[in-house]
Amino acid sequence: MWRVCSKVSDRRGFTLIELVVVLVIIGMVMTLVIPRLPSSEAEDLKTSARTLASTLRYLQDRAATTGTVYYLRMEPGTDTVKVLQAAGDGTEKEPEDPFLQQRPTKEGVQVADVVIPRLGKLSDGQVRLDIGAGGLRDFVAIHLRSAGGAFWTVMAFPSSGKVKIYQGYQEDAL
Repeated sequence: MWRVCSKVSDRRGFTLIELVVVLVIIGMVMTLVIPRLPSSEAEDLKTSARTLASTLRYLQDRAATTGTVYYLRMEPGTDTVKVLQAAGDGTEKEPEDPFLQQRPTKEGVQVADVVIPRLGKLSDGQVRLDIGAGGLRDFVAIHLRSAGGAFWTVMAFPSSGKVKIYQGYQEDAL
């Protein structure tokens, strides 16, 4: 005769299938909720500085390997930063590289000013950095500002091709 165990003490814990189902549900909820969480202003500023530095490095590498001239066009006092490529007829055009078509700074992060030693501190108008096969022509310090007034500095060094970022407002090469 078969004996059926129906005691509560014989069933302990959860089955593996129940655990996997719960983890899948939690994972699906996280993928929907996390992208909708607001990002902090400080994190946007830091991310923008890192992305701008990466873009400058990439432009220098790409210009050196392809022989193409690129321009980084900025408008200090605004959040306008754009990468352009030299066209054959002396004009500018959108770059063909999809990475360079993306905006290098987050919306709301402004270029406070750009310091180029031969030109001084540029805090209005348009600034165009030319990046050719030899890299940048001059040392440049780009100061990014959040809406709350925090700063990060992106410095590009022409002799080595290095690009560094610093928290805060830095004017001189460290």
